[in-house]
Amino acid sequence: MPIIMKDYQWTESETRLDLSLPQKGIRSNKIDVMVTNLYVKVNYSPYFFDVHLKHEIDDCKTRVVMADNTITLHLIKEEPILWETLVNPASKDSSKRKELVAAAYKYHEEKVKSDTDKRENVKAEQNKMALRTAMDVDSGEKERIEAVKQAERDKVAKEMDEWQNLDDDEKERQYLKANKTRRQPEDSDTNASEDHTTDDVSNDTTIVSDSEKSKSTVAEENLSHNEADERARKFEKIKHNLANPLKSGKDKTKAEKKPSKEEKPMWETSGPRQQTEITVSFTPRFFPSAARESTAADEEAWFEKNVKAQTVLKAKDADTKEDERNPVWLSDKAGVFYKMGNFPAAINAYSEAIKISPKLPKLYINRASCYIVLNLYDDAVIDCTRALDLLTPPVEANRLSRVRTLAKRGSAFCQLGSLNRALEDYELASKLSPDNEPIKRDLEVLRAQTGDNALLQEQSTITVS
Repeated sequence: MPIIMKDYQWTESETRLDLSLPQKGIRSNKIDVMVTNLYVKVNYSPYFFDVHLKHEIDDCKTRVVMADNTITLHLIKEEPILWETLVNPASKDSSKRKELVAAAYKYHEEKVKSDTDKRENVKAEQNKMALRTAMDVDSGEKERIEAVKQAERDKVAKEMDEWQNLDDDEKERQYLKANKTRRQPEDSDTNASEDHTTDDVSNDTTIVSDSEKSKSTVAEENLSHNEADERARKFEKIKHNLANPLKSGKDKTKAEKKPSKEEKPMWETSGPRQQTEITVSFTPRFFPSAARESTAADEEAWFEKNVKAQTVLKAKDADTKEDERNPVWLSDKAGVFYKMGNFPAAINAYSEAIKISPKLPKLYINRASCYIVLNLYDDAVIDCTRALDLLTPPVEANRLSRVRTLAKRGSAFCQLGSLNRALEDYELASKLSPDNEPIKRDLEVLRAQTGDNALLQEQSTITVS
């Protein structure tokens, strides 16, 4: 049940109106504010405030400021006049007020729909503009690539034309020159042994003219036989090492060595196996029963529900202060509300405390008292019954609490017309507390009433027979 806020303040000028409300320690993201041209509503549980304005305002220019535990609404008037009163006099009539509320909500829905359509149209235009720009960039890139390709085609065609216009000797010279630049010497680097260093063997083949061939032949004939033999020997060794890299020098592996005849088999030289322990770990399981395929789906569904419930509880705890999660603090707060006469607020506080600590019987007993004051006798009977269930086992420490609970439930039964049940509760309470005078008086009254009812029923039965 919401609590209507009446402690607000407002000031005005000819063009502006300022409305201030207490924030009451509620976070800004938990406050709902609705403003139309003729209606203002502020809601945060359990408080509620709304007002129908006397004249129209520009709701598009409204500004809401939440600071210093105060909610301030800056409203701009449509006409520069002084209102003198904030509330529309027609809103005092209940039937007119319903019509004004319906009109305000209709105006708000239409405005929200209009703003949504505008945003969607703007977003669609922006998407179209981005697509158009991307298409322009794509077409420009294609034109640039095509221009580069055409330039390459023209360059190749020009070179072909120049090549075809050359004579045969010039073509041969250019061909030989191109091949000479493309061919690179072949170098072979190999580690022959520990005592030999790496030699570079180059075999250069070049197309030369007849005069250059003759010069090369004369130079080779002048080489000594020893140098030629040494060069051939090194070349053959390099070829051998390149063909068998794993068998050169120290690169021979132990796998290639043949076992000697004196080596003994492994089973004769190896000793007995060492004893060891193998630790087997099992996957931890929440349920006491063994895992089965037939129950896997049900277990998974149970885990999903619990995860969702824990997520909701954590989110709710994150949105509340530390004091608001303390059942003792909530119970004391409810007691303050009860003394002030604010019984709905007391019920809300007791209910929040019960959600946090549902095993405290005192919370149910006190909430039942609030229900009785508000004439909610059925709810009072339910809370008293829960409290009695929690006050077990019956010992001396909880005797007075049981007496109080039975008396409250008996009183609620009396108001509901169940005098026999009320008499039972009062008799139990009287046995637990024989010296309690108020309970004795109520018990006597109940016995008299139940006796009169029984006598009337007996007389009616005799009359009918």
